[in-house]
Amino acid sequence: MEVNFQMRRTGYLGVALFLMALALTAAPSFGQAKQPQLKTQPEYNAYRAIFDEKDPVKKAELGEKFIADFKESEGVPNAFRMTIGAYSAAKNWAKVIATANNAAAFPGADNDLKAVAYGNAMVAAQNLNDIANVINYGEKVLELQPGDLNAMITVSAVLPAKLPADAAGKNKALDRAQELASKGLAGVQGMEAKASAADKPQLEQIEGNLHGTLGLVAFNRPDYKKSIQEYEAAVQKAPKDEVAHYYLALNFQTLASQASNEYRAAVDAENKLKAARADQPTIDEAAAKSSGLAEDVKKYRDRAIDEFAITVALGGQLAGQAKTTLTAMWTAKNDNTAGMEEFIAEKKKALQ
Repeated sequence: MEVNFQMRRTGYLGVALFLMALALTAAPSFGQAKQPQLKTQPEYNAYRAIFDEKDPVKKAELGEKFIADFKESEGVPNAFRMTIGAYSAAKNWAKVIATANNAAAFPGADNDLKAVAYGNAMVAAQNLNDIANVINYGEKVLELQPGDLNAMITVSAVLPAKLPADAAGKNKALDRAQELASKGLAGVQGMEAKASAADKPQLEQIEGNLHGTLGLVAFNRPDYKKSIQEYEAAVQKAPKDEVAHYYLALNFQTLASQASNEYRAAVDAENKLKAARADQPTIDEAAAKSSGLAEDVKKYRDRAIDEFAITVALGGQLAGQAKTTLTAMWTAKNDNTAGMEEFIAEKKKALQ
């Protein structure tokens, strides 16, 4: 089961806004040490007009006009920054991308301007649910600034949402996602250690998201026990992350199914040993294996039921899917649905 990227887009955008918004969208200040040399009064007036304008739509128009009218001006790079920022503020995502591409292609663009442009284009692509371009622009940022946390977090999160069909391509994408998420996790944990009390909760949320990314990478490999480890770390940081709880449920459900298949095979093997009148120690060993697998089935099934119930209790976009599976598993265990709604209510109370 794959959770749609659209579902988590707002969360990723929140990461972008928290970590990098000033770098991506802030207008350059007239108090900065290095200012463009504006050679004529009309050029200065036009530049100042962009800076002073508060309405993002008008600001973008003024920026576009300055770039067109003063192509040789030293103010063009900053005009691009302000224009991109204005389109972002206006949520005109298509224009953010178009202007970012123009800024990066501008002959006078340095790597800082290109990184700002591509970073904004990445966020715009998030808002357009354009996974391919989130990855494309994010990787462009990382080519220029390999330590960019926002790009690492964002690209690692979306790579598992658009995995190639071939095994080699899939593994390459998962390896890249794991690499970036691990680096991002180390970076965020470093920030947490120095963060103020006000900033720490959101950094912990981001840390939870990164564990979730690593959980999804492991789920797709598939390494269900590793995925559980990462998603459990995710819900420790973000207890109401419905996607993490849902994938925990899927992991436990899969392990329960695998254990059930192994249990049936073990019982068959035990019965064959008995029919063949094997020695008692061999039969006892086979019986112990069957008993252990039966316990695994129950353990994983009950954990899956818990996590599906929590997902339902959270009442998000996955609640309906979780309720369907929960009902089937609850009925298989109890022969009816008696007590299920009360069980969900208990989980909801625990989340408050």
